[in-house]
Amino acid sequence: MAKETKKQGGGLLGGLFLLVIGIGILWSNEGRTVKTQGAINEATKAYIQVKSDKVDSKNDGKLVATKGKVTVSEDTNLKDSKFGIAVNAIKMKRTVEMYQWKESCETDDNDKKTCTYEKVWDASLLDSSEYTESGHSNPTSKPYDDESYVADTVKLGAFTLPEELVKQLSYDKKKNNDELTAEYNNSTEGLIVSEKYLTNVKEDTPQIGDVRISFDYTTSKSASVLAVQTDDTFEAFTSKKGKDIYTIVEGNKTGAQILESKKEANKTIKWFLRVVGTLLVIGGFKAMFDLVTSILSKVPVLGNIANGAASIVSTILGLGLSLIIIAIAWFRFRPILSIVLVAVVIALVVFLKMYLPKKENEK
Repeated sequence: MAKETKKQGGGLLGGLFLLVIGIGILWSNEGRTVKTQGAINEATKAYIQVKSDKVDSKNDGKLVATKGKVTVSEDTNLKDSKFGIAVNAIKMKRTVEMYQWKESCETDDNDKKTCTYEKVWDASLLDSSEYTESGHSNPTSKPYDDESYVADTVKLGAFTLPEELVKQLSYDKKKNNDELTAEYNNSTEGLIVSEKYLTNVKEDTPQIGDVRISFDYTTSKSASVLAVQTDDTFEAFTSKKGKDIYTIVEGNKTGAQILESKKEANKTIKWFLRVVGTLLVIGGFKAMFDLVTSILSKVPVLGNIANGAASIVSTILGLGLSLIIIAIAWFRFRPILSIVLVAVVIALVVFLKMYLPKKENEK
């Protein structure tokens, strides 16, 4: 009985937690959406398209869009001194993966938890201290750290790219076996080269705690920037509501294309977070109703009815509360638009009330 009471209390607290998180996501999402769209609108009116082959001092302090080739000098040499791996590139990273146990658990309708375990390569440390079953312990640290290297001077045409923008570029190449074999000094760490990795795995039979290390890097590529010009480099554009635009995208894009992509991404994120927030609110109500359904589940027929009713009621309450939160957020973050919409609705209601009685009298 005490165990059952504790479980029910945990369900109630868990439900309240989901409700708070869901409401927080819904509320903050509306504010984020408005601020982001406002920044996009400001940038659309303010930016100018410039060429990257020459820096024009007249554009200092202005929001500019430019495109060109991202390059480094031929003598640029990024080197991982630990393993002796070097490359002429814009940036390079060392990724250290370990062979570890991964737990996957599912809970059925009777709250029975079933867990399975598999061995995987993962760059993050998987904490096994909370695993359900013993005998699946993972190491608590990696023998080597992940590292990243960025060239001191990266150019986009005549402009110098700040490190923050360089870091937004993707990695497009990986050191292959031949390169690793030629560059790695295997007398230092005792690793071997295998399938584009430095590893301590012997005869293709990895054991828990084994390591493999890969090296990815970025070479010259076309890119486009939308940011404020400052001398021969860039800094963030800050909108009136405090939202920054400081973007580099791969490929030759105009400022209009970059901003259109941001607009579409903002819409996608808005609806994704609305759905996530709503599902959390519904899940919160469902978890709270579990207190009632767990009691009624002792009676077979009532238990099935209660579970179905709880799902329906949770969905209705969750959708209703979510819509209310979004509506209130609209008044908070879009007051003018909200007032206009309310005025339109009131006008329609008044019109219908005045128009329908006249029609009735005519009949």
